[in-house]
Amino acid sequence: MTPSSRRKPRNWPQSLKKISAITLINSITSLITGADFAVKILLLDPPHQIFAALRMWMPSPGLMALGAYVEQSGHKIEIIDSTTLERPWTDLEERLRRGNYDVVGVTCQAATFHKDAIHAVRLVRRTLPEVTIIGGGGHFTLNYEVMFRQAPEVDFIIMGEGEETLVELLNSLPGGRDGCRVAGVAYKKEGKIVCNAARPLIADLDTLPMPGYHLMDLDNPTYYLHGMGRRAVGISTSRGCGDHCSYCSESQLWQANWRGRSGAMVVKEMEMLHERYNKSLFVFNENSFNQNRKRNEDFLECLGRSNLTCDFWFQSRIKDILRDRDLLADYKKLGLYEVMLGVESISPETLKNYTKNQNVEQIREAAELLRSHGIMVMTNVMFGDVNDTEETLKTIYKFAADIGDFLVMTLTTPLPGTRYYDQAEADGRIEERDFSKYDFMHPVIRNNAYSPAEILALQKKYLKKYYTRPSIFWKMFFSPNKFIRMAYKLIMRYAYYEARQMEWRQANFQEVPPEIKL
Repeated sequence: MTPSSRRKPRNWPQSLKKISAITLINSITSLITGADFAVKILLLDPPHQIFAALRMWMPSPGLMALGAYVEQSGHKIEIIDSTTLERPWTDLEERLRRGNYDVVGVTCQAATFHKDAIHAVRLVRRTLPEVTIIGGGGHFTLNYEVMFRQAPEVDFIIMGEGEETLVELLNSLPGGRDGCRVAGVAYKKEGKIVCNAARPLIADLDTLPMPGYHLMDLDNPTYYLHGMGRRAVGISTSRGCGDHCSYCSESQLWQANWRGRSGAMVVKEMEMLHERYNKSLFVFNENSFNQNRKRNEDFLECLGRSNLTCDFWFQSRIKDILRDRDLLADYKKLGLYEVMLGVESISPETLKNYTKNQNVEQIREAAELLRSHGIMVMTNVMFGDVNDTEETLKTIYKFAADIGDFLVMTLTTPLPGTRYYDQAEADGRIEERDFSKYDFMHPVIRNNAYSPAEILALQKKYLKKYYTRPSIFWKMFFSPNKFIRMAYKLIMRYAYYEARQMEWRQANFQEVPPEIKL
């Protein structure tokens, strides 16, 4: 990598860059003729180290949605998912040099990818000194001041929903028009951070084009859901959630508002993915797929009328399963094989701290309803809240062993930008400031009874206890349900690596170049 050249002084606000020579020529032409022209933009997902506990990776639904909207607007769009490159950092630099981009958008959806985003921004600026850099995604939005301080190379941050804001911003850049006037944008001016008025959320998601799957290589070998093979694909059909859970960044990002595409549009996308890419196992990766009863009925009706034979999985709130108990038979018939239930805790005190409006009786009833229809139950809980103890874990263990097929136990993590984070900060309980550890697998806050190391040891102890029960081994080899056999074998493989303390990294992992490392 070569050092960047010194950037020339500018009279514009700091957030407005000189644009490339091609864009400048187009800009002059536009002023003379009054014609619009295309900006060339790269949407970039930085190189990431794949989670050792998951060992799977899927393309970003957000970037594909943005890409399709930008393409529809007439601009020139490319997407690079750097994690899939053979030499992620080296190949990314080479692609940047060859691309002749006017704008580079860098995404950061989660706190654990904080450093990756900053490293990518630094690489972009070193490689393309005059390009306009735009940050976007949940972590950029909820922590825009931190991101501007730690990545001063960023020119604009798109706050929240990106489609309309990004296109208006792209339209404003050619000819030196003032991108700082765009609603939903944050930027720096004279050393100060300015956040413009928020842009209203898109009311009808059906008005958006289908995600730009063609902009990414779905056949890349990195895209793989273990045990599900190449036929699996992640799909996003809604945004937000109507709840106000204190720990959830989604409710903050989407203003505690749930919006979903119609059932007909969801099925149309599934059919396209099956016909064009041979996908038949759909992982609905939003936090609450089935929040709207009318949309659920529409989805089931359209899927039932289609010729699609598929399997699918989604996450759900407890109350939505209880409300839609009469739909479960149809869900099962049409391919639903598993639901991840957002249990989070069965301690009333902890549920109160999480602002989780549910109780143990409701959780048990929802799980029993699913299992009575032959739908697998994945129980998702968090451990490590301020008053959690080993007794809390014992209760969770017994409860999960009784009601569910799988237990996912993560560590309570105060995501920056959430009310839970603000409270933990005010209480002086945050022990870890490295956002890369905010992955729900590292203890980052202090508990009243235990140190972070003790919290981690307890979590591992009870996960081991849960997954070494004789019934687990029986199901792993002899269950008639292929998904149960698949999942347990996968879990056992991870347990083997954990027991042997074997470090795992994806085959194409590359260390961050020292010249851009935070």
